[in-house]
Amino acid sequence: MSRQQLGRIAADAARRVPGVRDVRPVTVRLDDRSVGLDLDLVTEYGLRVPAVADAVRRAVARQVHADTGHAVAAVTITVRDLVLPGSGSDAPRPAPAPREVTTATVNRVASALLAVALLVGGVLLAAQALLAAVGRPTSLLLRSGWYDTLTTTRWHDPSVRTAAGLAVGLGLVVLATQLRRWTPVRLRVDKRDGWHLYRRCVERRLTDAVDTVPGVRRTRVRVRRDGDRWRPRLRTTGDPAARAEVEFAVRQELRHLAAPGVDRVDLRLLPGGPPA
Repeated sequence: MSRQQLGRIAADAARRVPGVRDVRPVTVRLDDRSVGLDLDLVTEYGLRVPAVADAVRRAVARQVHADTGHAVAAVTITVRDLVLPGSGSDAPRPAPAPREVTTATVNRVASALLAVALLVGGVLLAAQALLAAVGRPTSLLLRSGWYDTLTTTRWHDPSVRTAAGLAVGLGLVVLATQLRRWTPVRLRVDKRDGWHLYRRCVERRLTDAVDTVPGVRRTRVRVRRDGDRWRPRLRTTGDPAARAEVEFAVRQELRHLAAPGVDRVDLRLLPGGPPA
């Protein structure tokens, strides 16, 4: 049985679980004995997401085994979005979140660029050596006289120092970029159960929760990952006296989303006049 058929079976089984509004198979790993599945879900807001995820996992494992005879080794679930209950089944599906830049993506791009540069340089150097061997030492790498320039250049020359400074600066920028804490695309909810929430979905839910506090508006939320914990950062405008109420709304929403322990909520509440 093909991976596409297995993904279709898993998606059909997951859609029959109460509270699931949409399913998208992302990855299907198949070997002779077992199947591994990664699924993206859209669930109804208000339900306990861990309970829905566990029901999906059991339903998928049961249906795949019944239809194919394969045991399901793992089902990794990512909740792509939470929708309000009561909206019709014909409501438009949420658009997929735009692809975000991750550390792995940056590393792949940097490695690809370095590989291309080394490949082009190696080919040109080999061609230069071949031309020199046949008695036609035409320069392919630099302008005429590049070897003399390279061997006669000294460290006190301003151009050498400028080039060295630029190279060191570029290296430090690349190093700082790689060490920078990147904003994750997905947030792990429970390492043991293997399911996640999309970061943008969490930020949207927290923004909606804060906006229910009277006198608070223009809320911006960013959630970062600190080890296995989440670290929400909020910037909003309103009455400074509402600070405790805003933090309470955030923590209530995080508990509803079954978020792992949050030690601190970074809240910046800017004073502002009455809403226009």
